[in-house]
Amino acid sequence: MFPADLLPTLRESIQSHRRLIWLFAGSHHIADLPCAPWTSNFVSMRTVEMPLFDPSETRLLLTEPLRHSPLWTRDDPRRPGFAPEFWGTDGIKAIHAEAGGWPHLVQLIAETAVNVVNDSNARALDPALYRQTLAGAIESGDIVLRQLLERECRLDGEWRWLQGFRRADALPSPDDEAVLRSLRRRLLVIPDGEGSGWRLRVPLMQRWLRERG
Repeated sequence: MFPADLLPTLRESIQSHRRLIWLFAGSHHIADLPCAPWTSNFVSMRTVEMPLFDPSETRLLLTEPLRHSPLWTRDDPRRPGFAPEFWGTDGIKAIHAEAGGWPHLVQLIAETAVNVVNDSNARALDPALYRQTLAGAIESGDIVLRQLLERECRLDGEWRWLQGFRRADALPSPDDEAVLRSLRRRLLVIPDGEGSGWRLRVPLMQRWLRERG
């Protein structure tokens, strides 16, 4: 909790201290934040939505994770990296789809995959090791997946609706339009494509719901 006069103080600093840059990050839209007049105090601020990875960005992270590190020159052959074959046949594409393009979840699956391959003394990720990787990712990523899916639900019925994905791949729209708006802003759901329903954007989240949620 913070005192009620903090937001006006921040607003005054934003308007007066031009050499300072204030950055606020979160998974909720500012209009959805409760308990204080956030939008009226931050009306002069600019909102920047961070997009999810596209497939090329996932590929770059998985093959050249230190591509932009200043420790090596641009074309230094000693720069650490992974051959695409390390991730198995269509493995990069599969990881991107499983993570739904979420950067943190791409990293979570990749880190788990490296550990699984190393522990098995294998040279690359094969289908059996990939299944083991996904099981390990929902275990080691339990805290972040629980935070993203459950703890950040702020509206009545929001978490209860998400729990429906434990049994179904697609769900009809929530009765409360505010719940659907919140879920879409949090980048959790996308149209089902088979009708008017919705499905989870991230398959790994659904795995977590069914195993640990």
